[in-house]
Amino acid sequence: MKRLLCMISLPLLLTTTLAFAADHADGRKSGEWEISVTVTGQSTQTNKYCIDSASDDIAATAGGGVAQSDCEETHTGRSAQGVTIRSVCKQGNSTVTTTGTLSGDLETGYQGEITKNYSPPLYGRTEIKSTVEGRFLGSCQ
Repeated sequence: MKRLLCMISLPLLLTTTLAFAADHADGRKSGEWEISVTVTGQSTQTNKYCIDSASDDIAATAGGGVAQSDCEETHTGRSAQGVTIRSVCKQGNSTVTTTGTLSGDLETGYQGEITKNYSPPLYGRTEIKSTVEGRFLGSCQ
């Protein structure tokens, strides 16, 4: 069951959750990013992604690398704590509401905490909390 949750949690985290307009100042720098996601109680998963700052939707990726395509809302803002994100997306029959705050400069690196709430529950889970860390590596390979 724990393995199943890990297999479900990581893709959901990476494919669901920060929206920017084309002229945004809050987007990640274009290039290759190494992004690590740790779902509470599970091992860290690290992947590399080629990010295009002109189309970066960090709310739809939850700070990860792959955006979910079925989102009715993605929002990014600034607060005293950093960049805030919120998205509402569909995952199967469940609505996934993602919220979080990222700190860092989005040019060289960032870190944050993400919470996903599922309604109705997805595979018995109503909430998943995770940490995300992104590190800029340079030009895309």
